[in-house]
Amino acid sequence: MRRRRALTEAAHPAAGDILRYLSRGEAARTGLRDLVAGLEPPVTLVGHSLGGIIALDTLVSAPLPQVRLLVTAGSQGPFLYESGSLPSLEPPAPLPPHMPDWLNLYDHRDLLSYLGAGLFPGRVTDVPVDSRQPFPASHSAYWTNPEVYRHIVDRLP
Repeated sequence: MRRRRALTEAAHPAAGDILRYLSRGEAARTGLRDLVAGLEPPVTLVGHSLGGIIALDTLVSAPLPQVRLLVTAGSQGPFLYESGSLPSLEPPAPLPPHMPDWLNLYDHRDLLSYLGAGLFPGRVTDVPVDSRQPFPASHSAYWTNPEVYRHIVDRLP
């Protein structure tokens, strides 16, 4: 039992961060809302893993009219929604009308990336990218993959 924490952290080091966000995430959502409020539109929010969860949750919880595009990479947001764990939206509720376009990049080798288009038809565009890396390296390989940037640039407002 004493080694269980070390094993959990080795298997998925960010698990504690995600659990902390899910239980006490209002400060992160408020901070993101405050940051975006001072920006001129059009704003694109880009989030990887937990950053994508925070961005999604913030955008669902209240309108941020400056934001025209959400880009997530390696996101567990769809999984959290489907499991009833996303703080701002419970299934089977749809994404709210104020939610901006959502580009969701995933790597089929990244076991921590989830698809959103099937959960939110017509509201999420899932785009595969291939890092050619095994898991867990694939989860951190998005930002070294030029294909990721091409997909983002193609969608910028």
